[in-house]
Amino acid sequence: MYKKTGLLILCTALSAACFGQFRVLPYLLPADGDGSIRVTWFTEQGTPGRLALWEAQQRDTQYYSPAPVRIPELDYAVLEESERDSFPDMFTNASWKHTLPLPALKPATAYHYRVTQGDTTYTNVFKTAPAAGDRQRIRFVAFADSETDPEGRHTYRSWKAGAQTPGSSGRPADMPDYLITETEGFRANLREIKAEKPDFIVLSGDIVQGGGYQRAWDEFFFHTAGKFDDPLGAIPLLPAIGNWENFGARVGGYEPWAVQLSRAKYKAYFSLPSNAHPDYHDTYYRVDYGPVTIITLDSSNGLPDSTDSDTNINISASTYPGNDLPDFNPGSDQWNWAKAQLKAAHEAGQVIFVQFHHIPYSSGGHILPLTAKNSSGQAGVPMRAYTPMFKQYGVTAVLCGHNESLEHSVVDGIHFWDTGIAGDGLGYSLDDVDPRRKNEYRAWVAHADAPEHWEGRQLVSGGKHYGHLLIDVVPEGDNGYRITMTPRYIFPVTDSEGRVTGLETRTYDHVISVERP
Repeated sequence: MYKKTGLLILCTALSAACFGQFRVLPYLLPADGDGSIRVTWFTEQGTPGRLALWEAQQRDTQYYSPAPVRIPELDYAVLEESERDSFPDMFTNASWKHTLPLPALKPATAYHYRVTQGDTTYTNVFKTAPAAGDRQRIRFVAFADSETDPEGRHTYRSWKAGAQTPGSSGRPADMPDYLITETEGFRANLREIKAEKPDFIVLSGDIVQGGGYQRAWDEFFFHTAGKFDDPLGAIPLLPAIGNWENFGARVGGYEPWAVQLSRAKYKAYFSLPSNAHPDYHDTYYRVDYGPVTIITLDSSNGLPDSTDSDTNINISASTYPGNDLPDFNPGSDQWNWAKAQLKAAHEAGQVIFVQFHHIPYSSGGHILPLTAKNSSGQAGVPMRAYTPMFKQYGVTAVLCGHNESLEHSVVDGIHFWDTGIAGDGLGYSLDDVDPRRKNEYRAWVAHADAPEHWEGRQLVSGGKHYGHLLIDVVPEGDNGYRITMTPRYIFPVTDSEGRVTGLETRTYDHVISVERP
């Protein structure tokens, strides 16, 4: 709902009017490694907006008006412009970025903010991170592979039948596709995440269905800071770049210029904490949120190209036209940076998590090295090089995506999660048909270990669904922490005819709880 006062539209909840002068509503990112906040929004005109900020029950208000910057990388391609008549929610072909790191905020404090842009005003509330060393409870959510684009609004993904309970009548043969669309799954996922009130969200890559495809980015922000929903207006996002953010999709595919454009769009939307390397800014970074440290890596490209040290056969450093494509292998700038950050966080007593896109241990479609027969050309195996480093510095869990699966592996006490269930494909294990994909470290995978129970055409329980991983870090004893990792999923409730009558959130029977002294 909204109300007008004179010429001013005041948004008290989402509506078409709230979108008003905004192309993307205000959303939150980490401003620096200390958990401080950056507010960003986009408009179609270069008129400065105004941000007001205040604590609850306080009269003193801070005001800011960041200078807007035109971002030509976010223009629509010629192909997209030629299809404008088929996509009525496209914007004008101009995008202005307004962004501001908020200075000197109190730790663990709720702040209200208001952004006024033309005749439209957006309001929301966020909470700052605890002070460094403050042993407070932290809750965050991890998922990957949202892969948004407009087609998701009517796409029902292929849904391979998984294991069945002993009493199941089995998946009906005429139900090869999932029961709700990609968009319905992603929206329900985001609604549940908002209800869980996390301190931040970790999104481990494959954010959009093509980083060079502007309409895919529009669709992502419709869900997260736009007309469908606005969770990122209150919950900071910690993104990682995935293979889809290196791919132009309908706009150039893997042509070198399209890879560069795709990465430029990603970096335009996500201004992230510095890693002290100007060429590689915004793709790998560290954030400390109270007692928790998140290390984000860029797993896009390994050297030498197209070998078993590489994750993507389609990207070549020798033909890439820019200088912002970091190697991740031992001895690289990123490797050395990661080692220094992990060492510092470990010595500070932080609870450490790492995120990147390409899952190193899985039984899914992207696990074979690039040189293997029938490799997808998108391998996660090279990222195993980091496992000894993660072990050395006490990493609790590694959060990835890529196979569009929910799979948990344990390697040397480190928990590896493929959380690629945000709202796109529904990947599954292939080790039963290809023994080369057997994951000796696998502890659980939804496709095999959450058996479906069908009664005729009605799904009663189980199965692989859209969802996320809920992570709670709770102080325990004098110095320790208990970390609980809870896999949550959106279950389509059906009637006896197999028709979806509603959605409900359920928890897989694989909640992991570990102690960190």
